[in-house]
Amino acid sequence: MSNSTLDAIFARRSNRAYTDKKVDDETVALLAKAALAAPSGGNSQPVNVIVVQNVPLILELEKAVIDYFVKIGNEAVVDRIKKRNNKVFYDASTVFFLAVKNKAGVDVGIMSENLAIAAASLGLGNIILGLPGAVFNDPDTAAYWKGKLDFPEGYEYGLAVAVGYAADEGKPHEIDLGKLSYIK
Repeated sequence: MSNSTLDAIFARRSNRAYTDKKVDDETVALLAKAALAAPSGGNSQPVNVIVVQNVPLILELEKAVIDYFVKIGNEAVVDRIKKRNNKVFYDASTVFFLAVKNKAGVDVGIMSENLAIAAASLGLGNIILGLPGAVFNDPDTAAYWKGKLDFPEGYEYGLAVAVGYAADEGKPHEIDLGKLSYIK
């Protein structure tokens, strides 16, 4: 059975390298609209989308994330980042930051998946990122980064989705059918 939505779901990968080609404004607007079309509990719409295409700002945030994990001595994360050439956003030209209120983690997860599948359906690489949240939750840096990204009052970091033209193929994960059960 051929279905474009299912094709996009199964084709989506976490890409960890991007070309320097920019995503055009029309496509970015379409992706933002796809994110905002995500359902939410009680239609509360608790997620605000902040699109960042300012590469120096993305690089500054990337450095702050790495510095945070060095500062707290989390060697496992620091080593993982080093193995990825000290990249957190992987040179993606566009990052969608999903700011959330009322700890609506399920809603931000649904929105990030809408965004990732929409990007995949348009032939764009993407990766959903939780790691940058460290600097938005650290009392020493939270106010600075929320201010830099113009988070609305009362919103917290939910997730980020980096989007761009993939320079890698990403690696599919195996679908573990052992985690599936039916009750009839």
